[in-house]
Amino acid sequence: MHRTTRPARLAIMTLLLPALLLPAAASAHDDLEDDHDDHDEVPAVVERAGLIQGVAVDSAGQGIDDVAVQALDARTGEPVASALTYASDRPTGPQHGYFYLHVDPGTYDVVLVKRGYDAGLLADVTARRKAPTSLGPITLALRDWPTTTAASPVDPVVGPKQRVKLTVDVGSRKARVDGGRVKVLEGRRVLAAQRLKRSDKGSVKVDLGRLPKGTHHLRVLFTGTEGLKPSRAKKVKVVVARSARHAR
Repeated sequence: MHRTTRPARLAIMTLLLPALLLPAAASAHDDLEDDHDDHDEVPAVVERAGLIQGVAVDSAGQGIDDVAVQALDARTGEPVASALTYASDRPTGPQHGYFYLHVDPGTYDVVLVKRGYDAGLLADVTARRKAPTSLGPITLALRDWPTTTAASPVDPVVGPKQRVKLTVDVGSRKARVDGGRVKVLEGRRVLAAQRLKRSDKGSVKVDLGRLPKGTHHLRVLFTGTEGLKPSRAKKVKVVVARSARHAR
């Protein structure tokens, strides 16, 4: 009988984890109704002798709720326990991103998956009898989604005393563009840099001020941000006329 290698099993389980957790999610939330003030304490309902616990966080250290977590038998790759991260009650306030898994003593691979983040994997986690195994904060990196950038001049031909302005649109099919920076260059010279705000929704007007007379070929770049890859627009051509009459 053909058996997959352990790395292959882990890759497959990472892909299938959200689907596998669907039937377990309801029971996990039922268990969470038994409040416990300190995440270092074993929850009141103990189904097995061992416990694995941890906290899923983002790159800023903030807890992430609703992350699908599963413990796999390190030897066979079989799923053993499932949970979703949640806000655990503590005297100092809720701890977001907390999870716990009831398991038998043994060695497990713990996989964490949430849409928009790279999957997390902790291999060879040892669970001991009646002693919680605390994994501490587990950082999940935002997945870098591709972006597209488009730019066009507000006026392709302007007079010598007019300001050159561009409309820049940054988009992504997979994520919302709510940050990052747009740069406009001519050759190696940076003519303008503008930060994208959440309220911009990826669309901004960039004022380059007055440029010398002549034809300008401009490059427009989106520098990227956490969760979004950089991209560049096609070159933009702007003509600064010798006189206002030629700009008409």
